[in-house]
Amino acid sequence: MRTLRWVSAAAATACLGTALLTGSATAQSTAASPVCVTNHGVQFCEMPDIVGLGIGQARSTLATFGFSFGIQRSTIDHVCNNIGLIARQSPRTSVGSNPLILYPAGTAVDVWIWQRPPHPCP
Repeated sequence: MRTLRWVSAAAATACLGTALLTGSATAQSTAASPVCVTNHGVQFCEMPDIVGLGIGQARSTLATFGFSFGIQRSTIDHVCNNIGLIARQSPRTSVGSNPLILYPAGTAVDVWIWQRPPHPCP
């Protein structure tokens, strides 16, 4: 259980599309479930970490917190250990950040997915 307070939600949301928290609304957080709060009818959540997940699991995790896939790009996995998994995400995870950064529901998350190299795998 963490206690949170809005720092400058209106300004942050207007400029960045995010909210910054430090301490006053009560919210719960575990590694598996990021902090979510509702302010003026809009849900804001920490960005979950989807790096290393498969596409289906990543999509499901994002949907649980009101986020969606944005642009999908590929990146080459030259050692072929992570093909088909999420290599990177933007915005990055905000779980445990200080100050706590929350994104509004509906935020699209761009992802880079590991792909096979043009040469044979080692």
